[in-house]
Amino acid sequence: MIAAACSRAFNRALVQDPEFARLRAAARSTLACLLTAGLGVAWALQHHDTPTLAVPGALFAMIAPLFLREARVSGWLVSLLILYFCAFASFAGAAEVASQPVLRVTGSLLVVFVGMLCQTLGARAVGAALITLVCFYLGLYLHPSHARIMEMLVGMTIAPLIVVFVGRVVIAVERSGAPSPSFMQALPHSVAAAKAWTGAATRYLADLIVSGRPTGRPLATTLAHRLHRLAWRPALVATLAALLAMLAGGELSEDRSMWAVITTFVVFLGTTSHQGTRTRVLKRIAGTLTGAAASVLVVTVCGQEPWVLVAAMALSVFGWAYYILHAYARGVFFITMLVGLVYGQLGFAILPLAKLRIEEVFAGCLISLAVAVLLMPSATARAVAVLERE
Repeated sequence: MIAAACSRAFNRALVQDPEFARLRAAARSTLACLLTAGLGVAWALQHHDTPTLAVPGALFAMIAPLFLREARVSGWLVSLLILYFCAFASFAGAAEVASQPVLRVTGSLLVVFVGMLCQTLGARAVGAALITLVCFYLGLYLHPSHARIMEMLVGMTIAPLIVVFVGRVVIAVERSGAPSPSFMQALPHSVAAAKAWTGAATRYLADLIVSGRPTGRPLATTLAHRLHRLAWRPALVATLAALLAMLAGGELSEDRSMWAVITTFVVFLGTTSHQGTRTRVLKRIAGTLTGAAASVLVVTVCGQEPWVLVAAMALSVFGWAYYILHAYARGVFFITMLVGLVYGQLGFAILPLAKLRIEEVFAGCLISLAVAVLLMPSATARAVAVLERE
């Protein structure tokens, strides 16, 4: 009887998650995040530094594996380098402008606009946008000194190495059986052959950077196609909502106003109508309320047991990675719980923090919904437009 129940549960899980792709991706994110955080915290404590030194690297290791989907090693590594460059540059730039209000606002809105604009370019673009926004917030919130910035950036360098180890060795992605590009099969033996080899290698690399995979099309054609696909209207709408959310969130808490901005970004991400935005808002609110309540409960009951909190953090990372791309409300629940647990572990008063988190998210959600109703098309109108084009 128990075997039959286990078999039914296994078959149901396999139907919802074919080949357990989501399970493996969540395991990659969790393991990479834990290893990066563990090594970073251990190094910081050994050098009499604070554990926050490990935060940027752990955050990158948590998010990046979800958006590294290329089977070909070259494409996978190019995506990893792009994501890491976005995280590195965003955190460093935010830390530099953290003390300048005008640049803080300008930078935040620019990150939202560019991220929303490029969301239609594939998983790598979405991952880069999300990592850029979160790292920008982290740089603004921590606002480290110049010397501290350098320490944190050096500490971040371990993150991509651990992601490679986890994603290509421990829980390896499916490897591509496609043959290597022709220019890699033999070395050139003349000047003319060297020029041709260099040109082919350059086109191949450019193709990987722009498309994430070798397409064989001319680079100009690929760029034109990508530019045509940019999400201009959602980007403008989301940026306006982000500006209003920043103003409203700043009235609640200047240090936490980016919570409201991030809410507008993730609410509009992937939505093309105000009905879709409304659905995302409701899921965001539901996940935030339940996640905040769970974090308060866990910190209150187990606040003196650091290993219990660490285990709960690991569970939250896994739950977020498993659900965020497929069951949004559950993903929000786990990320909200994770935020509360991290701040609780750092010694913050959990009740005021949870209350502020809810207020900031509500502000972002209400502003996003109002802007979407006013400026985003309805699902019916979009369907009619598609039928007319066909």
